[in-house]
Amino acid sequence: MTISPPAAEHGQRMLEQLERFSTRDDGQVAVGRRLIAEHPDLPLLGFAISHSIEPEPGKPAHSLILRVGEHNTDAITAWAKALDTEPVVDGARHTLSTAIDGIGIWATATVPDDAYDIEQAVFTPTEDDITCSYRGLMMTELGEDGDLLFIGQPPLRDVLAATSAYYRDPCGQRLRPFDGNDLADSVARGWGRFIAYPTRSEWQLQTCAEDTPGAMPVTWMYAQDGDTQDLASVIARCPNCRRPSRGLDYDPTEGHRVHVCPSPACRHRWPLVDSPAPSVKEP
Repeated sequence: MTISPPAAEHGQRMLEQLERFSTRDDGQVAVGRRLIAEHPDLPLLGFAISHSIEPEPGKPAHSLILRVGEHNTDAITAWAKALDTEPVVDGARHTLSTAIDGIGIWATATVPDDAYDIEQAVFTPTEDDITCSYRGLMMTELGEDGDLLFIGQPPLRDVLAATSAYYRDPCGQRLRPFDGNDLADSVARGWGRFIAYPTRSEWQLQTCAEDTPGAMPVTWMYAQDGDTQDLASVIARCPNCRRPSRGLDYDPTEGHRVHVCPSPACRHRWPLVDSPAPSVKEP
């Protein structure tokens, strides 16, 4: 990758922008000015600032982020050398992390996938790479919609039981079929490869044919196709039909939490003891 030094006027514009968006005198502007003055030939597209309310021990509370380009790993190496440090290389990701005058300096770039040896990044997942295990099944969250991925192709009843346990225990929810559908219809099986790109902690799943090198059997549970219902920590009996219930909902009028009877023939709602105030502020 080529390294293009910023023009003098570009450096001035970056400083003006940094001064405009830095509302507090935490030192980022002074460090930014120093970096441009001392290293005018190094690639730099812009700055960003970061403030930490509770920084980790030994870490600066205020940081200056150098924007060098998403894939410009040469820039990370050049800046690290100029600041007398070494870049941290984790898989395809190169990171600069140091400090000047108490201000953290951070930048990152990633080798593009077409320039990275993806075949060497194929790995077999372990317990450290997944979310959790239920009923002996290794499973992990997939995406942001509540879907789950199981390693292997276990029996359907085990997939449904583990899904139910996962939603109940850490999430405090019950997963129900949506609009009369069967949750079993949300289960799909296939083959995939686990790719440590850009890093192993941010791995990707590549669907593939069974005979692809590194392919593993996997099972998808498209839980987003179901309805979730919050669960109470204790069981309460419906005052109408006496059926035990942990299901919760919100009263559409008052906004308070209420119990919901699980019986389709009843569906009675009654208030929680010590129900919290409405979550939406009244005008």
